[in-house]
Parts: sequence; C-alpha cells; structure tokens
Amino acid sequence: MKMIKEHIKSGEFKSVYLLFGSEDYLKKLYRDKLTTAIIGDKTSMNYSYYEGNDLNLIPISEVVNTLPFFSDRRLIVIENSKLFKSQNEFSSVLKDMPDSTIVVFVENEVDKRNKLYKLVKDKGTISEMNGLDEGNLRLFVVSLLEQSRKKVTSNTVNYFLDKTGSDMVNIQNEVEKLIAYTKDRSTITTDDIDAVVTTQITGKIFQMIDAIGSKKQKNALDLYYDLLSVREKPMSD
Repeated sequence: MKMIKEHIKSGEFKSVYLLFGSEDYLKKLYRDKLTTAIIGDKTSMNYSYYEGNDLNLIPISEVVNTLPFFSDRRLIVIENSKLFKSQNEFSSVLKDMPDSTIVVFVENEVDKRNKLYKLVKDKGTISEMNGLDEGNLRLFVVSLLEQSRKKVTSNTVNYFLDKTGSDMVNIQNEVEKLIAYTKDRSTITTDDIDAVVTTQITGKIFQMIDAIGSKKQKNALDLYYDLLSVREKPMSD
C-alpha cells in the first residue's frame, strides 16, 4: 500500500497492479484511488471494467492494445477474474501492451507460481491486503466517526470492535448506523452500540476455538456466554 500511495502522490505509475487479499474495503479503496489518479473518473472513454471468472480474454486483449483517446493513459480494471489461479496466456498480452495502458487487477486469492503473477511482480506492483491490526482498526473507527464530528473513548472503541469483528466493510456499515442513530449527539456510548450494532457471531466462534486451543479457559467461557447472550448456538450454520 505504501508503494501505491507514492505512485499516486508522484503521478508516476507502473503498467500493472495487483491488489489481492481478504480485506474488500482496502482493495476497493485503493482500486478507486488508483482510478481517480490515473484516469480521473469511471465515465472516461479510456476506462474499461471487467468482472468474473468467465471473461473472454480476446476482446479484453484488444482493449489493452488500443491507444487512449485524447489522453495519455488508458485504464483497465479486472476484478475477481481468477486469472491468477488458472493457466492462461494473458501474461503475454500484458508483456507487449502499449506504455499508455495501465491494468489494475483486484483478486481474492492468487497462486504465486502463476505466470501472470510472475509477470506482474516483474513489471508492476503487487499489494496484499488482509486487513489492519487491532491498533489501526481502532484508528480506522475513530477516523470514520471524526468525519461526522463524533467522539468516542478508547474503551468504547474496543467494545465496538468486539461486536463487529475486523472486517472493514462491516465496520464502516456499523459506524454509519451509529452516526444515524445518535443524530446531533457528539459522543458515542456503549448503550448506543448495544442499541444498533449487530454482533458478528462467526468472529466470536473462531475466537472461542482459539481460546480453547490455547487452553485459555476463562476467555473461552466468556466468549461462550457472549454467544449465548445473542441467542445463537455456538456452532450454528
């Protein structure tokens, strides 16, 4: 991510980017930041977007090799294609594409032995985005609330994250619910969180399993009772 920030700041870009990992919020954020910096906006005739794992690579290859119209750059965004998990010849297309074309891939998983992955590593920039650590997640929550001039204590942020888990898209959605619920009030409380924030069961299940595996009996029991308090069976589907 640091490298991408530097490219955006300088206005000098690599010919191909790969954003991959489990954190959808960060991938979308940097996909959009790159789009704005490279091409301006998605309404440009020099912007193309493709999504899915059954893409026809022939017309995409033609677009890759098309020079931009009244612009210095052409941007192509390819999302959830699974091209980095299968054998294909798209690497040869990117290898010989015009300098004016920039391709941004957004994927969940990749195989680092894949020819396309190796080409991107050699020719472009790869950024793995698997979420933030606990400290940065707290800063993320605070920054979202500050945009709406809301204040929150450190303990309240911890309480909030205990309910939401670490998925940043979910965190953003729950923060928006809190902002709407508190209206003109400036301070977020645990009562507000209890009123509108949805407890994520799956995260607590995995935390409980980890606690059991680590022989942290008290922690495991606390998590178990937390699960019961929201009236869900601990291992329900």
